[in-house]
Amino acid sequence: MYQLGGLVVTLVNGLLGLILWRRLRAAFPRHGALISGLCAAGLLLTALPALLMAAASFSGLRALQRHAPEPLALIAMGAQVSLLFYGLLLGLVTLASAAHRALRRLRPTPNAPATLDTQTVTSKNTQVSSDAQADPAAQDLRVPAEVEARPEAVDERRRRLVVGATWALPAAAVAVSMGGVLASRQRPVVMRLALPVRRELTSLHGVTIAQLSDVHVGSFMDAERLDELRDAMNAIRADIHVVTGDLLDHHVSQLELSARLLRGLRPARGQLFFCMGNHEYIAARSASVATIVKGLEEAGAQVLVDEAREVRVGGDRLWMGAIDYPSLARPGEPARRPTRDGLDRALGQMRDDGAPRVLLSHHPGTFRTARELPFDLMLSGHTHGGQISLGRIGDYALTPMLPAGLYHNGHYEHRGRHLHVNAGAGGWLPVRINCPPEITLVELVPA
Repeated sequence: MYQLGGLVVTLVNGLLGLILWRRLRAAFPRHGALISGLCAAGLLLTALPALLMAAASFSGLRALQRHAPEPLALIAMGAQVSLLFYGLLLGLVTLASAAHRALRRLRPTPNAPATLDTQTVTSKNTQVSSDAQADPAAQDLRVPAEVEARPEAVDERRRRLVVGATWALPAAAVAVSMGGVLASRQRPVVMRLALPVRRELTSLHGVTIAQLSDVHVGSFMDAERLDELRDAMNAIRADIHVVTGDLLDHHVSQLELSARLLRGLRPARGQLFFCMGNHEYIAARSASVATIVKGLEEAGAQVLVDEAREVRVGGDRLWMGAIDYPSLARPGEPARRPTRDGLDRALGQMRDDGAPRVLLSHHPGTFRTARELPFDLMLSGHTHGGQISLGRIGDYALTPMLPAGLYHNGHYEHRGRHLHVNAGAGGWLPVRINCPPEITLVELVPA
C-alpha cells in the first residue's frame, strides 16, 4: 500500500516538475541552462521521500528520518509539500481561467467595426491588382503596403502578467510550505475550553485538565523538542494531565524517551491518565502490548483501556474514563472489545451522581457512537488537525490531508455532549499550515 502510494506520488512529482520546467523555460528563455539545473536539483530533493517509500515501503521513509540530517529531512519533506501545493494552485488557476473563457464566450459581444486581417488584405490586393490591368483607376483601391505588412501588436501588460504568474505560483508554494515547516517546530499554543459543572460541586470549580496528544516520539521529535513540550505542559500548572495516544511512533525503542517525558510532567494533583492510540499498537509489534503498557505505567501514567477511575477533589469528584483504539487486534495481541462494548464498560464504571464524566478516546470517530450516551466531554486526537487547515464550515473541516469525515479539529457539540479534537504536538509530516502544535486546557466552571 505504501509502495503504491510512493509510486503514485513519484509520478505526480515528475509530471508537475515537467510542467514547472517548461513554463519557466518559456518565461525566461535566456536562462534555460540555469533553470534546468535548478529544476533538476529541486526535483531530486523533492522526490526523495516518495522514492524511498516506493522502493522500501514505509520503512524507507523511516530511514530518511533516522539517518538523514534533520535539516535535510525537514527540507525534503517541505519541498514535497511545496510541489504538491504548486500543483493545487496551478489547478485552481487553470480552472479559473477556463471558467473565465467560458463566460466570455457566453457573453454577447457588441458589433465591432470591421477590421482587415492579413489574409483579407492580401487577397483583396491580389484582386485589385488583377482588376487594375483592365482598369487603371482600380489601382487607387489597393490597401497601402504598410497596412498589409503591419505586425500584430504585443500586449506587454498581459505578457508581464503571464511571466509573473509563472514564477509567483511556485514561489508562493515554497514560501507557504517552508513556513509550515517552521510552524511545526514552534512552541505549542494553548487552546482553552470551559466545561460547565453543577454549581453545588464547588470543589470542582476552577479545576483544570491539560491534554497532550500525538507527540510521535521518533518522528521529527527528539529529546530537545520533548523537553519543550514538558516545560509547556508544566507551565500551565494544570491539576490533571491526560495524554490521548500516539506518544510513541512505531518502535519500542521510543519507549525510553516517551517515559522520560511522562516522568517530567508535574500535574498539580499528581494524576496523569493515558489512553492507547494506534501507534502504541504499531510500536508493540516490535515487542508486545504488555511491554508498552508496563513502560508507560512505570513512568507514572494510569493507562485506561475501556475503564474509568474516580478522581477526588476536596469533597467532590469527577470521573475519568478511556476507550481503547477502535481496530482489530493482530495475531498475538490481546483481543479488543468493539467500540460500543468498550463505551458501555467504561461508562458503566461511572456512577450517575451528577459528577462530570470525561472520556479519553484517541480516535474522534468514537464520538459518533458515544454522543447519545451519558457523558460530558470527550478528549481526542489522532487527526493532527489535518496539519494543513483551511478552516471549517460547520462540523466539516477543510483540509487536503483529510478530505472526508467529521471531527478533525477543535470543539464539537451534540445535544449536550462535547468533543474536543486536539491538533497534536507532533506529527508524521513536519509541516503545519494554519494548524499549530497544541495543548488543550479544560477548565471546570460553574454552570
